[in-house]
Amino acid sequence: MKVFEFIHDHDHPELTNVDFWLKEKGFQSKKISINSEAKYPDFKDVNLIILHGGSQHLWNKETDPWLYKEIAYVREALEKSIPVIGFCLGSQIIAEALGGEVYLADEQEVGWFKIFLNLEGRGSKLLSSLEEYFISFLWHSDHYSLGEGCKTLAFTDAAENQLIISDRFPAIGFQFHPEYTKKNIETYLTTYDESCFTVGKYGYGKESLIKETNKIPETYGLFKVLMDNSLAWLEEMRGVEVY
Repeated sequence: MKVFEFIHDHDHPELTNVDFWLKEKGFQSKKISINSEAKYPDFKDVNLIILHGGSQHLWNKETDPWLYKEIAYVREALEKSIPVIGFCLGSQIIAEALGGEVYLADEQEVGWFKIFLNLEGRGSKLLSSLEEYFISFLWHSDHYSLGEGCKTLAFTDAAENQLIISDRFPAIGFQFHPEYTKKNIETYLTTYDESCFTVGKYGYGKESLIKETNKIPETYGLFKVLMDNSLAWLEEMRGVEVY
């Protein structure tokens, strides 16, 4: 299978859970830095698109106008039944590509939080084997509304749409970061200053976040469940054979 990963930030981790999962599956992958010079792959060469997170804001596309092209490309890919899975900014791109709107959230979420399955999520193949909630890392200040035919399967206290799917298209958006390894998060914590880890209702602050991260087990187990379930869901519910 040919997988294309869209990278949005220059400091994107060298290795994430995506790399380990792709290797385990034996899938071929190519990473593309998305910017004004980006060359998007021909659709005939693509089996799966993975949209990584990023520091950009879709409510302020004029700062990064190449976002318009990326959103249009994702929309066309979905219309051609090419599956797209997104994390954080990637989830927001999927939301806008399907008619939703991204906006500055009332509250940032920065830290490890419980993500609760709603009633539909508890019955979804996409969340098979997971309990009524799981814990993952969140780091975002934006959220989004749902476009026509989209629905959410999970939520947090601060944001109602943490995991979105489409009734029509092979799209899955994770607003959180299961793709981050503990090492990725520890690197961010040693690289960025306190202001990036806001203290507030849903922000730990850097010192507390370091302590909390030390207690968290490795994140690959959850990521593998979510991605394996995603392939099964894409095949069964959207008729997309991903192999």
